[in-house]
Amino acid sequence: MSLSYELRVLELDSQTQLLERVQLLTQFASSFVVIKGESGAGKTWLAHRYLEAWAHGKNQSLITCFANQDDEVNRSNILRQLFPHSMYSATDSLHDSVERILEGEASNIVIVVDDAQHISQALLAELWLLYTASLHVTKQNISIVLFSASDSLSSRLSRLSHGLDSKPVELDVDELTDAEAERFFDTLVLRYIDESVEKRVKSAFTSIKPLPGEILALGEQKMEKKVIIRSLVGSPAKIAATVAVIVLLLFLGYSWLLKSPTPQSTEPSEVPIEQTVIPTLDGPVDAATEEQAEGANKEMPSQLEPTDDTASLPPSVTSETASVGVAESGERVVITSDVVDALLDDNTAVAVAKAAEVQNVVTPKVKVVDVDNAQKLQTPITFSFAREELNALPANSYTLQIAAMTELKDVQLFLNQHTFDKPVRVYPTLRGDEKWYIVTYDVYPSIQTARDAAEALPEEIQSLGPWPKSLSQVQREITRWKE
Repeated sequence: MSLSYELRVLELDSQTQLLERVQLLTQFASSFVVIKGESGAGKTWLAHRYLEAWAHGKNQSLITCFANQDDEVNRSNILRQLFPHSMYSATDSLHDSVERILEGEASNIVIVVDDAQHISQALLAELWLLYTASLHVTKQNISIVLFSASDSLSSRLSRLSHGLDSKPVELDVDELTDAEAERFFDTLVLRYIDESVEKRVKSAFTSIKPLPGEILALGEQKMEKKVIIRSLVGSPAKIAATVAVIVLLLFLGYSWLLKSPTPQSTEPSEVPIEQTVIPTLDGPVDAATEEQAEGANKEMPSQLEPTDDTASLPPSVTSETASVGVAESGERVVITSDVVDALLDDNTAVAVAKAAEVQNVVTPKVKVVDVDNAQKLQTPITFSFAREELNALPANSYTLQIAAMTELKDVQLFLNQHTFDKPVRVYPTLRGDEKWYIVTYDVYPSIQTARDAAEALPEEIQSLGPWPKSLSQVQREITRWKE
């Protein structure tokens, strides 16, 4: 039985009215809403139902707070749901990260926090700052909806909003009406319980609060098996007689154990291993019995011969190891970074100047080279970085990012496997201490144009998941690269 599925499709009037009010508050402008309700009032279901059926067209994020949870974890969960393809730092505040990612672009965002009574004061202040900042940015609608099981948020938010025109909106999750509780109980509990406990559950339903959580708990209770022990004694005299009978039975049982004979130990009989002999009887036997005994003795072998079963043993363990791809000389050639950078930047002058140095190192150490195999194992790098070209493009334009890799050979293989009819530009950047190579496709005057172009791309390129990226962000990433 899946009660959660039935609960998703059962909307009561009081719940629908609350969801409609939340939708109205968050649909056309930024808002900060706090929804309070006691434990079991159905706040978690309301949070999921609001995002599922009452917040269409919004960029959604849903987190659940726990006691002593790190703020960086909550920030990362929010940003990863809102901007799955953007880079951010979990140590930065939510306002700084969202402002850097959006760059003033229009947005329609809703952030829902369940069990908000556990949220830290620092993260609560970041959410309030994110909401108030969106009020001053055109076409940015950022709403915060908190579901709390206590009134602690009211006092904490009053300190944040003190002296400001903007105030949080507080709503309460009320108890179900008698008709709603009866319908809830009949639909989600009574139809699934066993007939043997139906009467007991109905009786318990009349004495609980009309809350969805407590009503659902009735269907999850297990019947307690009651063992009724009838009293065998009713007076001191009967108690004394009962104790005497029990002591007598214990004494008789102990005496019987002491008198029971102990088994005598017997010597194990020796079983002949080499052959089996049918014994003869002392008394007179008939001719048929003697003939059967002689036949049985003749069929038994006179001596059992050992059998060699070494073939069934596993192979012996050897201490020798085999290696693949290790040269016998144990020497290798190291090419300096100047030559690699010169080849990547198409600087043939430096590469030619260093060729003699590389040749002097390689010539005396290489004995036999299989040219065909060497060419198969190498991936020649034929592309060059477009840093200067990307920096020359307008910062307010956009491009499509289609790939991000950490190895140059992977970038080359990617370019070899796909065909593009628009300019493809590659630039390097740093994410932390790791080198990344970003592949971009074409350039567009606005983000909407880039989105439309992504939907009109061939299926081969659409399968790569292209997404719009501003040139200002691309140029900032290029500056991170250190030669």
